[in-house]
Amino acid sequence: MKLEDIKYDFPNMPENMRQMIEQEVERQLAKPDISSRNRKTIRHIPKRRLAVAVAAATLALGTTVCAGVLYGLKNNRVGNYAYETKQERQDGVQDGAVASTDSEHYVKVQASYLPDGMVQTEEGKYNYRDGRGGVTIGCYYMDTGDTSFEKLSYNVTDKEEVKVNGRDGVYLKTAMDAYNQSLYVTYPEEHLVLEMLVSSDVSKEEALKIAQGVTVTPTEETSGDDVMLCYNWSRYLEAEKENALAEESDDTMDLSFSAKLLEKAKSVGTDMNMEHNGLTKLPGLTARVTDVQVADNRSILPEGMLDADAATAFDENGDLKSSTLSYVKAGDGINTVDRVVKTEKSENKLIYVTVEYTNAGTETLTDIMYNGTIRLLETQGDRTKEWRRELEKPAAGDEWDYVVEEGLMLTAEVGAYDVHGGERGNNYIDALKPGETVKIHEAFVVPADRQGEMYLNLDNTGNTKSALENGWMVDIRK
Repeated sequence: MKLEDIKYDFPNMPENMRQMIEQEVERQLAKPDISSRNRKTIRHIPKRRLAVAVAAATLALGTTVCAGVLYGLKNNRVGNYAYETKQERQDGVQDGAVASTDSEHYVKVQASYLPDGMVQTEEGKYNYRDGRGGVTIGCYYMDTGDTSFEKLSYNVTDKEEVKVNGRDGVYLKTAMDAYNQSLYVTYPEEHLVLEMLVSSDVSKEEALKIAQGVTVTPTEETSGDDVMLCYNWSRYLEAEKENALAEESDDTMDLSFSAKLLEKAKSVGTDMNMEHNGLTKLPGLTARVTDVQVADNRSILPEGMLDADAATAFDENGDLKSSTLSYVKAGDGINTVDRVVKTEKSENKLIYVTVEYTNAGTETLTDIMYNGTIRLLETQGDRTKEWRRELEKPAAGDEWDYVVEEGLMLTAEVGAYDVHGGERGNNYIDALKPGETVKIHEAFVVPADRQGEMYLNLDNTGNTKSALENGWMVDIRK
């Protein structure tokens, strides 16, 4: 699993966990609680998330867990539509030490059975060839103790305690989500809990059959076929608290800024000093956006630019697909469920950008990380704010509370690119000699009616205001 993709592989995982940063800020930040397979924004109810996160964090965070396998994974009902999934230890079980919270744990995950038409696209990731959904597998290392595993699921419409190869497991199905099925399986002898997220177009029976064929083997390898990193549960708890607190303050935060700041945006063809755009200084590095094209068909893109996921944004003729918007009346997730009150289609446009990076200095530059995201900046009066579908609010008289976009695997924030480098072969330029220029192409998808609000953000932190203030934002409005 590539480090820059981690945040997209677990739809309901906190943002902080997805942003696995080593020594530099990795690519494609800030996509709240979504999956790359169907990037769908899910609005959570902040107070209940906060309560769950705080409750989980107050569990005994000791460094001992069961040395045997005498655990049970149980579903406890909360209200009509919520269930708490917990791992419970049986009486008399002996405890044993686990690794420290700052250690990393890798496993090799292999699936011996996949339904017809489903293929492996990455480590732990399986999708249908035609671009429909699939299954994503991840795992948690229970560094806080096996019995600290506790998850509260809302809008649950089906649940079952199951056995998977003799192991305790829990199956859950929820309303409203594209990836609306979850399966948890315990591996207490390894202090692991396996999580399998399943799309709505995979039947429960097929999901359980896939799970029966999954093997999980701890490994010293950190990369390679089928090797993935397990998330430490302590980090999950910390991130959940931060995420819940951030959501709690969303309604009171002013996320807008002065429209005058847009005057700092650069024009296409203008050189930008990128020397300090990162954690390490890159003397002499400049960037220039040289071309911006708008299209409806992938034929504009170089051959091989799209990976299997990104390619599903297009139909068999190469035409860009539309997105489905669901307008939802929110339940509390405990005694009432969310329900769709209307759906509609949203047309999209393919944006193809060319950026030239040049070394205008006297020394060879190496390991140059680059980034590109499109920000849709909406101005009202003297204030500007970033437009996001998930931030849309209902007008007076509307029956819906929030909108969900079952979108594509290319978005304004998550694009495709054609220059790969670094040890993981991602968004890096390996080297630039003095006077040398490299041309990078990036592809994004934006709502067709938002082309007049497009700005290309080249800031490696992804922050809109800092990009404008530092001269790393380019006006590409059409």
